Amino acid sequence: MILKNGLINNVDMKGRMTIFTIILLGLISWTVINTKKSNITFNYNLPDSLYPSPDKVVLYHTKWAKNHYRERINFFKVHPLKMHDIVFIGNSIIEQGGDWGTRFGNTDIKNRGISGDVTEGVFNRLGEICFTKPKAVFILCGINDLLAYKSVGFVVNNTLKIVHEIKVQSPATKIYVQSILPTDKAELIIKIKEINFQLKNKAITNSYTFIDLHSLFADSNDLIKTVLTYDGTHPTDAGYKMWVNNEKELMNQLINNHN
Repeated sequence: MILKNGLINNVDMKGRMTIFTIILLGLISWTVINTKKSNITFNYNLPDSLYPSPDKVVLYHTKWAKNHYRERINFFKVHPLKMHDIVFIGNSIIEQGGDWGTRFGNTDIKNRGISGDVTEGVFNRLGEICFTKPKAVFILCGINDLLAYKSVGFVVNNTLKIVHEIKVQSPATKIYVQSILPTDKAELIIKIKEINFQLKNKAITNSYTFIDLHSLFADSNDLIKTVLTYDGTHPTDAGYKMWVNNEKELMNQLINNHN
């Protein structure tokens, strides 16, 4: 009887030890898995080689733009894109849009605008974009090129070069070229109109979709509506809301398309 109880107690003890071991191994596995997840979430970064080096400058950037460009590139390194995000890239009109993810209601939509940037500056920083294979890229740039006295042909060709680079490096990415917005500068009306005209006509042969924002912001004189800008170039919050409403249906289609 004592022997039986002893055997029963030994078996019971072994069972308890087995259960304890299973629980312990489970906790260890859970810790390892979640540590890895945590590292991916909070320590995720991309190689520096995907970003333009500090000594790579755009000659027709203003002095302020050169410094801000480096600051933003450093910010992008610390807050890199994820694979298959939706990206807005361009100049201050994009940057000042702020959190485009919040505007559209989806955290996978990211801001890659740099105030003062020009088409050449955008082209130089496509490494991160192409590497992460975005679901879609929305491009808006060119006004600063015009302010730096670059020609219509220069802006159009550089924009097409940006499109081509994304298309070659990330073929599945949908590309949207957004029109240059009107400004309060009458001397730019003809150039902006011609750039938008050419970009619209070249969309099919260059495999991108052209989005006309210009007509939303323009008054009867092709100048920016005063109620939609605070300085003659950049949209007010009301302007950004109108912009988002114009692209909301398209964005929902992109987000809901899992292909």
